[in-house]
This record gives sequence, C-alpha cells and structure tokens, in this order.
Amino acid sequence: MEKFLYQRLNNKEPKINVWWMYPAIESFAMASLGYLTIFKLLDLNKDLYVERVYSDTQTTQIPPQNIDCIGLSISFEIDILNMIKMLKKYSIPLKSSQRKENDPIIFGGGPVLMSNPLPYEEFFDFISIGEKCCLNKAFEILKNKHSFSRDEILAQLSELEGIYVPKFKKDTVKIIRDNLNDEVVYTEILSDKSFFKDTFVIELERGCPKMCNFCLASWLNLPTRFAPYEKIIEAIDLGLKHTNKLALLGAYVAGHPRFEDIINYIAQKCETKKIELSISSLRADLADENLIKTLVKCNQKTATIALEAGSQRLRDYIKKDLTEAQILKTVETAQLGGLKGLKIYAMVGLPTEEDEDIEILVELMKKIKAQIKKTKQAFEITLSTSTFIPKAQTPFEKVERTDKKTLEKRINYLKKNLAKIGVNYRAPSIEWDIIQSILSRYEDSLADFLIEVVENGGNLGAFKQLWRKYSKIQVLPSYENSTQMPLKNIKAPKWNFIDTGANNLKKMRLGELYSGPIH
Repeated sequence: MEKFLYQRLNNKEPKINVWWMYPAIESFAMASLGYLTIFKLLDLNKDLYVERVYSDTQTTQIPPQNIDCIGLSISFEIDILNMIKMLKKYSIPLKSSQRKENDPIIFGGGPVLMSNPLPYEEFFDFISIGEKCCLNKAFEILKNKHSFSRDEILAQLSELEGIYVPKFKKDTVKIIRDNLNDEVVYTEILSDKSFFKDTFVIELERGCPKMCNFCLASWLNLPTRFAPYEKIIEAIDLGLKHTNKLALLGAYVAGHPRFEDIINYIAQKCETKKIELSISSLRADLADENLIKTLVKCNQKTATIALEAGSQRLRDYIKKDLTEAQILKTVETAQLGGLKGLKIYAMVGLPTEEDEDIEILVELMKKIKAQIKKTKQAFEITLSTSTFIPKAQTPFEKVERTDKKTLEKRINYLKKNLAKIGVNYRAPSIEWDIIQSILSRYEDSLADFLIEVVENGGNLGAFKQLWRKYSKIQVLPSYENSTQMPLKNIKAPKWNFIDTGANNLKKMRLGELYSGPIH
C-alpha cells in the first residue's frame, strides 16, 4: 500500500510519457529519498505522465513503444549492469548512437555519473551533472520532443548549465546545486513495500564540512547546506500524522546548528506517541548523552559510528577529525545511555596503511571491549569493513589501490583476532570492491565491455573473464594492473571537465598528499 503525502495533479494532458527507472528492486527504490524526490518533481509537471519502473517490475502501465524519455539515478557503479538488463528487457537500444528519432531519450544522474560519467556516457543521451534543479529546465525542453528532431533537442539541452550531452561535448560542465534555504527534502510516498517499511525520512543537511580525503559525498555536495529548522519541524509533524517511524538523514546529521532542538522536539513527541527513530550514522565527536537517550526513548537499540581507520596517524592522514578518546567516550555514552550495541565502520587498504595500522585497529577494539566489561551490561560490538575504493573528484582520486594479496592478509588478521575478543566482524567482498575501483576511475568508454558482461551473466566471473579477454586483444589494460591503477603521474584526469566547485581545494590537498610518501 502507498500513501502519497502531496496533492497529485488531476486531469493531466501530458505532452510526453516518462519512465523514471530505478536499477534495483522496488523495495530499494521506495527507500531512496532521492528517487522519490525526483518522482514527485516529474509527477507534478502537468506536461508529463511519469511511471515508476524497477528491476523487478512485471508489467508497465505505458508500453515501451509509447515512452518518450527514460531517466535513471546511478548511485553505485554496479547499478550500470542492472540498467543494461532493464533496457534490454524492454528492447530499448542500449547506446545513444543506436537510437532513432522515435526511440526514447535516456538520461541519468546520481553520484556515480556526477563524479565520472566517462565509462558510461555512451548509454546516455544526456546526463544531469547536478541536483533536482537541473531537471526542471531540462524538461521544459523535453516536453517539446515531438516538435523537434532528436539532435535539435539534445543541442538545446547541451546549452543548459549542469547538463552534459556526450554528443555535444563542452570543455567544462559545472555541478548545479539546489537551494535548500527554504525547503526540506523528505519522504513523499510512504510504502509498506519499502526496505524501510512506512518510514518517513527527513534530510537534515546535504554534504559535510569535514571533507575527508576519501569521501565523495563531501566533495560532490559543497557547500554543506542545512535545511531550515522550522521546515524540519513542519516535516516531523507531517510524518507523524501518517507513521510512527522517523529517520534523520545526512552525512553530518548531528552537525545541524539546531540539532539539539530537533532531537528535543522529537523527544517531546515521544511522550504522547510511540516513535521509532533512527539516524543514518553518528559522529563520535558529536554523539552526546541527550542524543543517545532520545534514541533509546524512541526505540532505537543500536547505532552506527564510522572510525574509518584504527590508528590516529591514519585518521589524521585521511582527514578524519576524530581521536581515540572521543571514540571511547562515545562507546561509554552509548552503553550508559541504554543502547544495546554499536556498529562500527572502518576501511582496509587506505593510502599509506601498514600492517601496524590494522594491529592498532584490533587494539582499539580490545580497549572498547575492556571498557564495556567494566559496566557489566550486555553490549554488542560489530565491526564492518570495506576495502578502500578511490573515487574520482576526491583528493584520493589518483592513489594506487592496495593489492589483493595484502588486503586478504589484513582482513584475515582481523577475522582471527577479533574473534578472540568477541567482536562480531563483517568482512568485505574484495573482488566486487576491485570492480568498483576500476569503474570509478576509468577514463574511457566501457559500454561494449559492460554490455558483454551482462550478456554473459552480469556476475563477477563474467567481469574478470571478459576483462582479460579484452586485455589480450589490447582493447583494455591488464586486469591485474587495472585493479590497482596508480594515477599519480597523471596531472589532469579526463573527468576534470566536471567543475565540482572544489577543484582548487582538491589541488591543494593533492599537493599536501604528494609532498610525502604515498602508496
């Protein structure tokens, strides 16, 4: 069952039909705040009829031959494989160059395409290098699709700020961002099919002023923007009229200038209504007693904090502004405040990481366990790691990725030693992380390769086998070299045509990084 929290338009006379696709199953789509926000934008346009389509959609209301535009948001590199499968399912020509006048215009957006569209650009007629505001202007052109030729429409789109049309390339495309000074983004459709069933999500802020060297969310979303307090309170009241499940979203949630007031307001609501509150992630330097007690009061049993690295040296190097004392204090506050456990996140294989850094991570976990035992209260600690994936548009965009053998050794060390002290450990998939690393920084089209990967099963084995096949005929570099792919000798990666607004700051950070030894 779905509940729309906005007034939909009746008696539309649309000029074009749009499929707003999500390259995963429906439950994930209905949990995606960005996906639902763009759907509302399109749904409230009187000139469009828009239908949501997922990877598990069985039948569509609009037949494929009547679709004028198809849009997708690409959040993860692997989403591209699902996108290819979906286009094939509906017999849509996969590459822009193959589409004729009557074929739909296909556009994409999301962090993967905003940071580096080059490996995938052949699939798209245009790409939104920006946020929601870019699409408003784009659809003023697209609604006239039947009055102009395909190339004329694309040429008009290429003139817009924040829109990248591969057929009509520009020297620079600037990321265009939404003005959040007078609005707050929240869940527009409550659904019992959502992965977070009937949960009302509120975006408190976008971006993060801490700007860790590895963090794409920080570097793509400058400047950090905070939703207005009054609008957040209005959104909380709206959400609680329809559900008792609230979630606060943002990379720097607790850094909102009025965060304590927001938490206190929710705590007051808990006095008269049973509320389930969750927060995307806590910062260990901002998690205080009041916040923890409110989470417990609102039925949250565990919370998540990101350490990123175990040693202070490595946290300093990646610009993770966090001390061991703050970490231990957060654990103590969480336990004494009534939480039942903490999920801790870190990365393996960060630049300059040595075996000693992993040993220090284990020692930190031992200190946490020792501190927990002093209270004699049950409290579960889970450590989850991923392997470091260098991302375009961050200061770590050129670093060499740690080799697979070293990563396996360090992960096995964690498995063995964390088990001894009773810490739950969730290890990463090194092979899939390798693929993401390749895709995130590749500078040329991989369209033909990715299509063949899908045709051969779209799995890990197909990716590796076909990469080596393409490497033998010298279409692609060797798989082994590509997995690490050091780029530190390249002065200007091809994706630098995207202006994030932070290019000068990134250059300064790069200068700091390469003034000393780096792997």
